[in-house]
Amino acid sequence: MAKKIIRLTENDLTNLVKRVILEQNMDRQFIRAIQRFLNNKKITGDNRQPLTVDGKTDINQTSQTSQAISKYQTGIGCRRPDGVWGEETWSKMSPQDRKQLQDLVADEGGLMDRFLNWIGL
Repeated sequence: MAKKIIRLTENDLTNLVKRVILEQNMDRQFIRAIQRFLNNKKITGDNRQPLTVDGKTDINQTSQTSQAISKYQTGIGCRRPDGVWGEETWSKMSPQDRKQLQDLVADEGGLMDRFLNWIGL
């Protein structure tokens, strides 16, 4: 397989870095909302302590957040609880839980997120 050379201008590289940082920040906001949601539901990791709301988790089920997500997934009937918040988790959530999490996600976001949630988008 031949190597490809991709030429980026300084502006292209700056925009790329800004986009990656923005996506990481959005992921952390979403994870913080999940942590708050699980704390509200009294679902903990293996240490049985409320989750630290720091926006951090992993995909190897070693963090308290991923352990708590697995417990929640088991409770709502997910086929393969994996500690990762995905499509099956969303689809198995009750409407009340979904609304609560959406509100928490909006709270973690900025003013525009809160407004869009308030008008139902």
